[in-house]
Amino acid sequence: MKQPKSERHHTQQDLFPASPDPPANQSISIYRVSLVKDETVSFEQARLSNSQQAHTLIQNLIHTKGQPDREQFVVALLNAKNDVIGLNIVSVGALSSAPVHPREVLKPAILANSAAMILCHNHPSNDLQPSPDDIDITRKIIRAAEIIGIQVHEHLIINMENDRYYSFADQGIIKQIYAEIG
Repeated sequence: MKQPKSERHHTQQDLFPASPDPPANQSISIYRVSLVKDETVSFEQARLSNSQQAHTLIQNLIHTKGQPDREQFVVALLNAKNDVIGLNIVSVGALSSAPVHPREVLKPAILANSAAMILCHNHPSNDLQPSPDDIDITRKIIRAAEIIGIQVHEHLIINMENDRYYSFADQGIIKQIYAEIG
């Protein structure tokens, strides 16, 4: 039986009912959000102008601070001039996958006041072709980043043993995703 329209409307009081026995002394946590610099990684130039430079930087990060035998998702954080202002290993997975959620990718970008970012992950198998999941997560991250005003310039799939990589930007995938959401 369908409820009358007047009974379907809820008041604010209905949505947040008071508990019958509220606790006598209740405390609520107060949080401070801050960005913490753990370490630094050496790189010859701070401004990236192409995918090869991003590949070299992130490959170096994974070799020195990460676990090259497992799939890892990394974000390079950029300012408005495309200077690298930070790197973050977002996720370390297993041999053939790493769990990634847009929230975790965007968190360091927001805290670092990034204007843009480069996404990257390695394929320990050295097969550089993007999977449907790789394309799907790229689309989700770009949509989420667009809402908060952060540009995604690139998503790289890199090989850890040599200079080979797959560039979503060079293949037109980044531009295509922005056209879809625009």
